[in-house]
Amino acid sequence: MNNEKGIIYPLAITVCLIILIFLGYLTGKISTERQFVYMQEEQYKQTRLLKQGVERAINDIKDASVLYPLEKNIVLNEGSVHLLIEKTTDEERLIVIEALTDKSHTKSVKVYYNVTQNSVTKWVEG
Repeated sequence: MNNEKGIIYPLAITVCLIILIFLGYLTGKISTERQFVYMQEEQYKQTRLLKQGVERAINDIKDASVLYPLEKNIVLNEGSVHLLIEKTTDEERLIVIEALTDKSHTKSVKVYYNVTQNSVTKWVEG
C-alpha cells in the first residue's frame, strides 16, 4: 500500500505532458493552414489584378489614337497595376503587366495580343 501513494503525481505529469504535446501539434497545424490560406488569397488577388490589367490594356490597344510605347499605372481596390504596351509588329502588341497587391506582393506577366484576331496568343508569367 505504501507504493500506491506516489503513482498519482507521475501519472498526472505524464497526462499533462501528452495534452501539452497534442495542443502544440494542433497549434502548429492551425498556423500552417492559416499561412496556406493567406498565400492562396494573395495569389488570387494577383491573378485578378493581372486579368484586370489585361482588360484595361486591350481597351487601350483598341483605341486607334494610342502612341506606342504606352506606360501607365492603375490603382484598383486590391492593389495597383503597372502596364507597358509595346508594338512588336503591325498585328501584335506586347503587354507587360506587373501587379502589386495591397500587402506588397508582386507578380508579373507578358501577354502577346493579336490585334487582327482580337485574342491573346501567348501568356508568359515571370
